[in-house]
Formats: sequence, C-alpha cells, structure tokens
Amino acid sequence: MFEKEIESFQKIVQDNTIGNTPSIALKHILESNIPSNAKSFFKAEIESLLFQERKHEVRSLKFAYHQEDIVLLQDQMDTLLVYHYTYSEKEFFDALDRCIHFLFNFLCRPLWTLENFLYEENNTLPIYDLNLKFRFCADYNYYWSILEQYLLSKKKTELTKDEAMHLLHKIDAELIKNHSAVEVAKMTEPFFDFVGYIQQHTERNSQQGIPVKALVYFFEDKRLNSVAQHLLKIREKGKYFLQYAELIDILKDTFVKKGFSVEEEVAKLTQTQYSKSNGILLSFLESEKRAIVKLVFKNDEAHYNSVVESITSSISWDDAALSLDHFFTMNDVDPFSREAILFTNALQSYFSNQQSKDSI
Repeated sequence: MFEKEIESFQKIVQDNTIGNTPSIALKHILESNIPSNAKSFFKAEIESLLFQERKHEVRSLKFAYHQEDIVLLQDQMDTLLVYHYTYSEKEFFDALDRCIHFLFNFLCRPLWTLENFLYEENNTLPIYDLNLKFRFCADYNYYWSILEQYLLSKKKTELTKDEAMHLLHKIDAELIKNHSAVEVAKMTEPFFDFVGYIQQHTERNSQQGIPVKALVYFFEDKRLNSVAQHLLKIREKGKYFLQYAELIDILKDTFVKKGFSVEEEVAKLTQTQYSKSNGILLSFLESEKRAIVKLVFKNDEAHYNSVVESITSSISWDDAALSLDHFFTMNDVDPFSREAILFTNALQSYFSNQQSKDSI
C-alpha cells in the first residue's frame, strides 16, 4: 500500500544521514534533517540496547550504586554512551528498515501495533520496560502520558498485556467520547503529516494524500466502524486517496449533518459482542463474520467452521499462528486484507482470553 513511500523515505533518510559513508553516530542522526519520529525510533533502539547490557552487568553489593549522586552520574554517562553509539553501514540500514515499517504500522493502526510490539513474548512487563518501549512511539504520545499517570496513581510496578490493552482501548474510547466527528478525523493528522512529508520530498512531488484503505484501518483500530464503513463506500465509488482537508470535510458534511454521534458509537463498542462458531466464541461482529466467510473462505461457512475448530485446538497462539499462516498461503489469502486481519485478531484474542482463564 505504501511501497513507493517506503522506498522514498529510505532514500530521504539515507541522503540526510549516512549517505555513502561506512558508519554514522547516533548524534549525527539526531542532528540531521529527518522527521522527529524517525529520530526517536533510532534513539529508542540504542537506549534499549544499553538497557539490556546494563541488566547483565555484575555489580557488587559493596558499592553504593543507588546513591543519588552516583545514579545521576550514571544517567549522564548513559546519555553520552547512547549519543555516541556508532552504527555500521549494515546496522544502520537494518535499523532503518525496522524504523520505516514500524512507523507506517503505528501511524496507521496504533493499538494493533502496540498490542504486537509492547509485550512480544512476555505476558507481564515492569513499568520501566514499558516506558522504554513507548520511547519508540513519538506519535500519539497521549497513550503513554495518560497510561503513566494512571500507573503512578495506582502505584503499580508492572502491567500485564491484557491490562495494558484494556487501558489503551479505554483511553481511546474516552478521548473519542469527548470529541466531535471532525475532531476524531483530526486524530489522523500525524499520519497525514508523515506521508505528506515523504510525498513532498520525492522527485515526483506527488501529494496525493493517504489511501482510503489505510484510513479504514485507522478507524477500525479506533473501533469506529461506522466511519470505516462510510470510507469503504467512498472507495467503492472510485475515490482511492484522500487529503487531510478532504477527510475533515467528508466527516463534517456526512456525519455532522446526519446527526452522527461519536458517543453512540463508543457506547456500542463498550458492549462486548461475539460471533459463535461451533461453540467457540470469537470477538468480532456477526456482520464481520459474514465478510470473513465471504472473502476469506469464498462463502464456504463449513470450511470456516472447520478451520476455526482446527486452529483453536492448537496448544498456544504461536502454534495457531503457524497454522493460520499456512492456511493463508495455501488458499492465496492476502494476510493484510481487512477481513484476514479481523480473523487473525479474533483468533489471537481467543488465545489471550484462554490464557487468562488458565492463570486464574
């Protein structure tokens, strides 16, 4: 979907940082003329690398490492170590590849990205580890700002994956509840700014905006299905890209005039709704199930039921994910299509819920 922008962004960052030199220090990346969210990503990677090294240091109890002035000096030294870290050419381009794919995923589907990025193989993380993770996320920084305040007020020292995702979805729901439809549309501004920056700095200088399909993913991530469905209808009429101002006007003219209520939308979302298949509960709406059966299973509901039963019988999500990937490959299903993503997320949620029940 963003293949041209990804290629262009890689060239923009290379031209403004490492060029054709064999290495580059982080401080030169931070001083370069590239978007701040990319700088934050590079810095966060090195901070995480140093943190992992610090965790494996052997420290004698005879020394007062926790003395306030020693901690201060250690922090200052760590800051200098991070700034002077030098990437080899290969390290830099590997990091750049991770950076560009992370930024597009996070800007397009922030909560989906956080769910897959924050915890990885862990079910629980200390607060400091979460803080390090959120340093990768320069955009939509309200997530960590609000979450951190909550954690401090509750004096929590760690957080499970289920708790974190519940809180992050709640943060989104509360923000949406207090916004008009137009203000909700303005939440896409970081996404448009980033894509716009790339399009403005390419030789083609093509400022066509963001694909409507990507905006559908954004609003589905916010669980604003009525907005997503409306954008799909616009796309079906032949409108494949939208500028920021166009999106604002569409929501203003369509939803505001027709009495669209964000509060009503959020109220619907807070009610847990499930689709049942052979006694197995999956967390998507019945209408979404019909779309999955139609587009992923070619209208074969028996095949759908069989696959759901087979995958949910796996002993873990890791095993289930392998089976799901095999199914997508063998049946020529695009794993990044809307319906495939809905199906994947529902199955992953099923295993998360089963794990939570088993731990009680």
